[in-house]
Amino acid sequence: MALGPLGPGEFGFVEALMKRGFINIPRMLFDYTLDLGLDYDRIGKVFAVLACVGGPGESAFGSYTVTRRGLPRDFDQVRTLVLQLQEDMITRCDKVTENEITFSFGPLFARLRAVWEEYRQEHEKEAARRGPHPAVALAEELLGRPLSARDVREILDWVDELGFTVEMVEQVLREGLRQGVTRMSYLSAIAREWAQADLQTPEQVAAYLQEHQKTAARYRQATQALGIKRPLTAAEQAMIERWYGEWGFSDEVVLQACELATGAKSPLQYTNKVLESWMQEGIRTVADLDKLMEQKRRTAAAGVEPRRTTRGGRRTPSQSNVILKREKKDDSYYDDVFKRYD
Repeated sequence: MALGPLGPGEFGFVEALMKRGFINIPRMLFDYTLDLGLDYDRIGKVFAVLACVGGPGESAFGSYTVTRRGLPRDFDQVRTLVLQLQEDMITRCDKVTENEITFSFGPLFARLRAVWEEYRQEHEKEAARRGPHPAVALAEELLGRPLSARDVREILDWVDELGFTVEMVEQVLREGLRQGVTRMSYLSAIAREWAQADLQTPEQVAAYLQEHQKTAARYRQATQALGIKRPLTAAEQAMIERWYGEWGFSDEVVLQACELATGAKSPLQYTNKVLESWMQEGIRTVADLDKLMEQKRRTAAAGVEPRRTTRGGRRTPSQSNVILKREKKDDSYYDDVFKRYD
Protein backbone atom coordinates (compact mmCIF):
# COMPACT_ATOMS: atom_id res chain seq x y z
CA MET A 1 0.00 0.00 0.00
CA ALA A 2 1.55 3.24 -1.10
CA LEU A 3 1.63 6.31 1.06
CA GLY A 4 1.38 9.88 -0.10
CA PRO A 5 -0.85 11.65 -2.61
CA LEU A 6 -1.35 8.50 -4.76
CA GLY A 7 -2.26 6.29 -1.82
CA PRO A 8 -4.78 6.38 1.01
CA GLY A 9 -2.49 8.52 3.17
CA GLU A 10 -1.23 8.00 6.69
CA PHE A 11 -4.71 7.78 8.20
CA GLY A 12 -5.63 5.03 5.77
CA PHE A 13 -2.41 3.19 6.64
CA VAL A 14 -3.19 3.28 10.36
CA GLU A 15 -6.77 2.18 9.71
CA ALA A 16 -5.56 -0.78 7.64
CA LEU A 17 -3.01 -1.63 10.34
CA MET A 18 -5.70 -1.74 13.02
CA LYS A 19 -7.94 -3.92 10.87
CA ARG A 20 -5.10 -6.34 10.15
CA GLY A 21 -4.48 -6.83 13.88
CA PHE A 22 -1.36 -7.55 15.89
CA ILE A 23 0.79 -10.61 16.47
CA ASN A 24 0.60 -11.93 20.03
CA ILE A 25 4.04 -13.20 21.08
CA PRO A 26 4.52 -14.48 24.65
CA ARG A 27 7.11 -12.36 26.44
CA MET A 28 8.83 -15.48 27.81
CA LEU A 29 9.87 -16.43 24.26
CA PHE A 30 12.04 -13.32 24.28
CA ASP A 31 13.23 -13.82 27.86
CA TYR A 32 14.55 -17.34 27.05
CA THR A 33 15.47 -16.92 23.38
CA LEU A 34 19.03 -18.17 23.79
CA ASP A 35 18.00 -21.12 25.97
CA LEU A 36 15.47 -22.16 23.34
CA GLY A 37 18.02 -21.94 20.54
CA LEU A 38 16.02 -19.36 18.62
CA ASP A 39 18.40 -17.55 16.28
CA TYR A 40 17.33 -14.70 13.99
CA ASP A 41 16.47 -17.07 11.16
CA ARG A 42 14.07 -19.15 13.27
CA ILE A 43 12.53 -16.09 14.96
CA GLY A 44 11.96 -14.56 11.53
CA LYS A 45 10.16 -17.70 10.36
CA VAL A 46 7.94 -17.70 13.49
CA PHE A 47 7.05 -14.06 12.88
CA ALA A 48 6.33 -14.67 9.21
CA VAL A 49 3.96 -17.54 10.02
CA LEU A 50 2.15 -15.64 12.76
CA ALA A 51 1.83 -12.59 10.53
CA CYS A 52 -0.32 -14.70 8.21
CA VAL A 53 -2.34 -16.71 10.71
CA GLY A 54 -2.12 -14.87 14.06
CA GLY A 55 -5.06 -12.50 13.84
CA PRO A 56 -6.88 -10.97 16.83
CA GLY A 57 -8.33 -13.55 19.18
CA GLU A 58 -5.92 -16.33 18.21
CA SER A 59 -4.25 -18.20 21.05
CA ALA A 60 -0.55 -18.96 20.87
CA PHE A 61 -1.27 -22.29 22.65
CA GLY A 62 -3.97 -23.43 20.26
CA SER A 63 -3.93 -24.98 16.80
CA TYR A 64 -3.95 -23.08 13.53
CA THR A 65 -5.60 -24.26 10.33
CA VAL A 66 -4.58 -22.61 7.07
CA THR A 67 -6.20 -23.38 3.73
CA ARG A 68 -5.27 -22.42 0.22
CA ARG A 69 -8.72 -21.00 -0.27
CA GLY A 70 -8.46 -18.79 2.84
CA LEU A 71 -4.88 -17.69 2.12
CA PRO A 72 -4.42 -18.03 -1.64
CA ARG A 73 -1.32 -15.86 -2.05
CA ASP A 74 0.66 -16.93 1.04
CA PHE A 75 -0.45 -20.52 1.57
CA ASP A 76 2.60 -22.17 -0.06
CA GLN A 77 5.02 -19.95 1.83
CA VAL A 78 3.31 -20.60 5.18
CA ARG A 79 3.18 -24.34 4.52
CA THR A 80 6.91 -24.40 3.71
CA LEU A 81 7.85 -22.37 6.80
CA VAL A 82 5.73 -24.52 9.12
CA LEU A 83 7.36 -27.71 7.81
CA GLN A 84 10.82 -26.20 8.29
CA LEU A 85 9.96 -25.14 11.85
CA GLN A 86 8.74 -28.68 12.53
CA GLU A 87 12.20 -29.98 11.66
CA ASP A 88 13.62 -27.53 14.24
CA MET A 89 11.19 -28.83 16.94
CA ILE A 90 9.27 -25.55 17.01
CA THR A 91 5.95 -26.57 15.41
CA ARG A 92 3.95 -29.78 15.18
CA CYS A 93 1.85 -30.53 12.11
CA ASP A 94 -1.35 -32.45 12.76
CA LYS A 95 -2.58 -32.40 9.16
CA VAL A 96 -0.72 -31.60 5.95
CA THR A 97 -2.22 -31.72 2.46
CA GLU A 98 -1.70 -29.78 -0.75
CA ASN A 99 -4.50 -27.38 0.15
CA GLU A 100 -4.63 -27.40 3.96
CA ILE A 101 -2.31 -27.52 6.96
CA THR A 102 -3.11 -27.73 10.69
CA PHE A 103 -0.29 -27.07 13.14
CA SER A 104 0.58 -25.71 16.59
CA PHE A 105 3.58 -24.37 18.47
CA GLY A 106 3.31 -27.16 21.04
CA PRO A 107 6.98 -28.30 20.84
CA LEU A 108 8.22 -24.74 21.31
CA PHE A 109 6.10 -24.20 24.42
CA ALA A 110 7.08 -27.62 25.79
CA ARG A 111 10.73 -26.59 25.52
CA LEU A 112 9.90 -23.24 27.08
CA ARG A 113 8.16 -24.96 30.00
CA ALA A 114 11.17 -27.22 30.56
CA VAL A 115 13.60 -24.28 30.46
CA TRP A 116 11.45 -22.26 32.85
CA GLU A 117 11.16 -25.21 35.25
CA GLU A 118 14.92 -25.60 35.23
CA TYR A 119 15.39 -21.94 36.09
CA ARG A 120 12.75 -22.17 38.82
CA GLN A 121 14.49 -25.11 40.45
CA GLU A 122 17.83 -23.30 40.35
CA HIS A 123 16.19 -20.26 41.92
CA GLU A 124 14.72 -22.35 44.73
CA LYS A 125 18.06 -24.01 45.38
CA GLU A 126 19.78 -20.63 45.55
CA ALA A 127 17.08 -19.31 47.88
CA ALA A 128 17.50 -22.37 50.10
CA ARG A 129 21.25 -21.78 50.27
CA ARG A 130 20.74 -18.14 51.22
CA GLY A 131 18.08 -18.99 53.79
CA PRO A 132 14.68 -17.35 54.19
CA HIS A 133 14.19 -13.65 53.58
CA PRO A 134 14.80 -11.61 56.75
CA ALA A 135 11.17 -10.48 56.72
CA VAL A 136 9.97 -14.08 56.56
CA ALA A 137 12.31 -15.17 59.36
CA LEU A 138 11.10 -12.25 61.49
CA ALA A 139 7.46 -13.19 60.82
CA GLU A 140 7.99 -16.78 61.93
CA GLU A 141 9.69 -15.55 65.09
CA LEU A 142 6.99 -13.00 66.02
CA LEU A 143 4.01 -15.17 65.08
CA GLY A 144 5.52 -18.24 66.73
CA ARG A 145 4.64 -20.62 63.92
CA PRO A 146 6.15 -21.85 60.65
CA LEU A 147 4.75 -20.05 57.63
CA SER A 148 3.10 -21.80 54.72
CA ALA A 149 4.25 -21.17 51.16
CA ARG A 150 1.23 -18.90 50.69
CA ASP A 151 2.09 -16.90 53.81
CA VAL A 152 5.65 -16.48 52.57
CA ARG A 153 4.38 -15.17 49.22
CA GLU A 154 2.12 -12.69 51.00
CA ILE A 155 4.99 -11.26 53.06
CA LEU A 156 7.30 -11.11 50.07
CA ASP A 157 4.55 -9.20 48.22
CA TRP A 158 4.72 -6.57 50.97
CA VAL A 159 8.40 -6.22 50.24
CA ASP A 160 8.34 -6.45 46.44
CA GLU A 161 5.01 -4.82 45.53
CA LEU A 162 4.42 -2.42 48.41
CA GLY A 163 8.08 -1.52 48.90
CA PHE A 164 8.08 -2.29 52.64
CA THR A 165 11.33 -2.64 54.52
CA VAL A 166 11.87 -5.31 57.16
CA GLU A 167 11.07 -2.67 59.79
CA MET A 168 7.72 -1.95 58.14
CA VAL A 169 6.93 -5.67 57.98
CA GLU A 170 7.62 -5.83 61.69
CA GLN A 171 5.22 -2.96 62.31
CA VAL A 172 2.45 -4.78 60.42
CA LEU A 173 3.02 -7.97 62.41
CA ARG A 174 3.09 -6.16 65.76
CA GLU A 175 -0.12 -4.30 64.92
CA GLY A 176 -1.82 -7.62 64.20
CA LEU A 177 -0.54 -9.04 67.48
CA ARG A 178 -1.78 -5.96 69.33
CA GLN A 179 -5.25 -6.46 67.88
CA GLY A 180 -5.12 -10.19 68.56
CA VAL A 181 -5.56 -11.14 64.90
CA THR A 182 -2.69 -12.86 63.10
CA ARG A 183 -4.46 -14.29 60.03
CA MET A 184 -2.31 -13.54 57.02
CA SER A 185 -5.29 -12.14 55.09
CA TYR A 186 -5.92 -9.63 57.91
CA LEU A 187 -2.25 -8.71 58.14
CA SER A 188 -2.14 -8.16 54.37
CA ALA A 189 -5.16 -5.87 54.65
CA ILE A 190 -3.27 -3.79 57.23
CA ALA A 191 -0.19 -3.66 55.00
CA ARG A 192 -2.17 -2.52 51.96
CA GLU A 193 -4.06 0.08 54.00
CA TRP A 194 -0.76 1.54 55.15
CA ALA A 195 0.67 1.46 51.64
CA GLN A 196 -2.39 3.32 50.37
CA ALA A 197 -1.85 5.90 53.12
CA ASP A 198 1.78 6.21 51.87
CA LEU A 199 3.32 5.08 55.18
CA GLN A 200 6.96 4.15 54.67
CA THR A 201 8.61 4.46 58.09
CA PRO A 202 7.82 3.25 61.64
CA GLU A 203 7.53 6.89 62.74
CA GLN A 204 4.80 7.54 60.17
CA VAL A 205 3.02 4.38 61.30
CA ALA A 206 3.12 5.51 64.94
CA ALA A 207 1.59 8.89 64.08
CA TYR A 208 -1.04 7.23 61.88
CA LEU A 209 -2.04 4.74 64.58
CA GLN A 210 -2.21 7.47 67.22
CA GLU A 211 -4.60 9.52 65.10
CA HIS A 212 -6.60 6.43 64.19
CA GLN A 213 -6.97 5.40 67.83
CA LYS A 214 -7.97 8.95 68.75
CA THR A 215 -10.71 8.92 66.13
CA ALA A 216 -11.91 5.47 67.19
CA ALA A 217 -12.05 6.64 70.82
CA ARG A 218 -14.26 9.57 69.80
CA TYR A 219 -16.64 7.23 67.97
CA ARG A 220 -16.78 4.96 71.02
CA GLN A 221 -17.30 7.91 73.38
CA ALA A 222 -20.23 9.25 71.37
CA THR A 223 -21.95 5.89 70.94
CA GLN A 224 -21.62 5.03 74.63
CA ALA A 225 -22.96 8.42 75.72
CA LEU A 226 -25.95 8.11 73.38
CA GLY A 227 -26.58 4.43 74.07
CA ILE A 228 -25.94 3.36 70.47
CA LYS A 229 -24.86 -0.28 70.30
CA ARG A 230 -24.68 -0.78 66.53
CA PRO A 231 -21.72 0.09 64.28
CA LEU A 232 -21.71 3.62 62.92
CA THR A 233 -22.28 4.22 59.23
CA ALA A 234 -19.76 6.12 57.13
CA ALA A 235 -22.04 9.19 57.13
CA GLU A 236 -22.35 9.10 60.93
CA GLN A 237 -18.59 8.80 61.31
CA ALA A 238 -18.14 11.80 59.02
CA MET A 239 -20.66 13.72 61.16
CA ILE A 240 -18.70 13.04 64.35
CA GLU A 241 -15.42 13.97 62.67
CA ARG A 242 -16.98 17.30 61.65
CA TRP A 243 -17.76 18.10 65.30
CA TYR A 244 -14.06 17.97 66.13
CA GLY A 245 -12.31 18.91 62.90
CA GLU A 246 -14.49 21.48 61.14
CA TRP A 247 -16.40 22.88 64.13
CA GLY A 248 -13.56 22.58 66.63
CA PHE A 249 -15.47 21.30 69.68
CA SER A 250 -13.71 19.72 72.64
CA ASP A 251 -14.61 16.30 74.03
CA GLU A 252 -16.33 17.83 77.05
CA VAL A 253 -18.65 20.00 74.94
CA VAL A 254 -19.57 17.04 72.72
CA LEU A 255 -20.44 14.99 75.81
CA GLN A 256 -22.64 17.83 77.11
CA ALA A 257 -24.52 17.83 73.81
CA CYS A 258 -24.86 14.05 73.96
CA GLU A 259 -26.43 14.34 77.42
CA LEU A 260 -29.08 16.68 76.01
CA ALA A 261 -29.77 14.19 73.19
CA THR A 262 -30.19 11.17 75.46
CA GLY A 263 -33.57 9.55 74.83
CA ALA A 264 -34.16 11.34 71.51
CA LYS A 265 -35.49 9.34 68.59
CA SER A 266 -32.39 10.10 66.51
CA PRO A 267 -29.75 10.92 69.14
CA LEU A 268 -26.87 11.50 66.74
CA GLN A 269 -28.86 13.91 64.58
CA TYR A 270 -30.18 15.65 67.69
CA THR A 271 -26.63 16.04 69.02
CA ASN A 272 -25.57 17.41 65.65
CA LYS A 273 -28.32 20.08 65.78
CA VAL A 274 -27.37 21.07 69.32
CA LEU A 275 -23.71 21.44 68.39
CA GLU A 276 -24.59 23.33 65.23
CA SER A 277 -26.58 25.87 67.24
CA TRP A 278 -23.72 26.20 69.74
CA MET A 279 -21.27 26.69 66.91
CA GLN A 280 -23.36 29.57 65.59
CA GLU A 281 -23.31 31.13 69.07
CA GLY A 282 -19.51 30.94 69.16
CA ILE A 283 -19.20 28.14 71.70
CA ARG A 284 -16.14 25.90 71.40
CA THR A 285 -15.08 24.98 74.93
CA VAL A 286 -16.68 24.16 78.26
CA ALA A 287 -15.83 27.67 79.48
CA ASP A 288 -17.80 29.13 76.57
CA LEU A 289 -20.72 26.85 77.37
CA ASP A 290 -20.63 27.68 81.09
CA LYS A 291 -20.65 31.39 80.23
CA LEU A 292 -23.73 30.92 78.05
CA MET A 293 -25.52 28.88 80.72
CA GLU A 294 -24.73 31.51 83.38
CA GLN A 295 -26.08 34.26 81.14
CA LYS A 296 -29.31 32.32 80.65
CA ARG A 297 -29.63 31.70 84.39
CA ARG A 298 -29.26 35.43 85.13
CA THR A 299 -31.82 36.23 82.49
CA ALA A 300 -34.26 33.70 83.92
CA ALA A 301 -33.73 35.04 87.45
CA ALA A 302 -34.52 38.57 86.28
CA GLY A 303 -37.83 37.31 84.86
CA VAL A 304 -37.33 38.89 81.44
CA GLU A 305 -36.23 37.59 78.12
CA PRO A 306 -33.33 39.15 76.29
CA ARG A 307 -34.33 41.53 73.54
CA ARG A 308 -34.18 40.04 70.11
CA THR A 309 -32.59 41.64 67.10
CA THR A 310 -34.54 42.11 63.88
CA ARG A 311 -33.06 41.81 60.42
CA GLY A 312 -32.36 45.54 60.29
CA GLY A 313 -30.31 45.38 63.46
CA ARG A 314 -32.97 47.11 65.62
CA ARG A 315 -33.88 45.58 68.92
CA THR A 316 -37.52 44.83 69.60
CA PRO A 317 -38.86 45.72 73.05
CA SER A 318 -38.88 42.85 75.42
CA GLN A 319 -42.28 41.36 76.14
CA SER A 320 -43.20 39.70 79.38
CA ASN A 321 -45.16 36.49 79.33
CA VAL A 322 -45.74 36.56 83.11
CA ILE A 323 -49.47 36.12 83.97
CA LEU A 324 -50.58 37.76 87.22
CA LYS A 325 -52.75 35.39 89.17
CA ARG A 326 -55.63 36.91 91.21
CA GLU A 327 -57.40 35.16 94.06
CA LYS A 328 -61.07 34.50 93.35
CA LYS A 329 -63.39 36.32 95.79
CA ASP A 330 -66.66 34.82 97.17
CA ASP A 331 -69.92 36.65 98.19
CA SER A 332 -68.96 37.05 101.88
CA TYR A 333 -65.97 39.14 100.85
CA TYR A 334 -68.15 41.64 99.08
CA ASP A 335 -70.74 41.66 101.99
CA ASP A 336 -67.99 42.58 104.42
CA VAL A 337 -66.81 45.38 102.11
CA PHE A 338 -70.30 46.82 101.83
CA LYS A 339 -70.79 46.78 105.63
CA ARG A 340 -67.40 48.44 106.17
CA TYR A 341 -68.03 51.32 103.80
CA ASP A 342 -71.85 51.65 104.28
